[in-house]
Amino acid sequence: MMKLSKRQKAFADAYLTNGGNATEAARAAGYSPHNIGANAAKTLKNPKIQAYMKQRLQPIERKADLDVDKAIIHLLDIGMGREITARSSTYDNLKKAMLEDTTLKYSPGPKQQVEALELYLKYKGMLRNSSKELEDQQVAKTKADVRKSKAEAEIMEAKSKRETSEDTSNITINIKPIQQDGGDDSAD
Repeated sequence: MMKLSKRQKAFADAYLTNGGNATEAARAAGYSPHNIGANAAKTLKNPKIQAYMKQRLQPIERKADLDVDKAIIHLLDIGMGREITARSSTYDNLKKAMLEDTTLKYSPGPKQQVEALELYLKYKGMLRNSSKELEDQQVAKTKADVRKSKAEAEIMEAKSKRETSEDTSNITINIKPIQQDGGDDSAD
């Protein structure tokens, strides 16, 4: 594994301990507050940082005996309404003593079942996340706005040239219609 800078390591460690908030992790690691959200997202996508975080999580996952297959099986158990065994503990930190340690069995309610099945279908790619669809729509609108702005700038530039030119008979203005694409970025 490639070596991380002190700031990158601090970012990754903060990200793992703060519940996955990249912006707060960047702030804690000392990144510049200017464009911190964008810089945090870029830093999070860095393959070296991803590899470091994966390496840090492996022993924790092994200790917790957690793997994807077990998580999916548990999710499906909830989704199908099967009886779930859960453990509830109450610990008094001042007395340093366990007050209550209970194991209980319950059947998930309809709301939990639906949420578990939705999560499973999203994992399988069969159910699109509505926030992803919204993001796609915003990207398409932004691209259309950029094309419109470029066209308007070209028109203004042509008008300016025409007004300052002595010979206005040879000016050609090319106006391209704005095409709406279906969100497919493969042509860009």
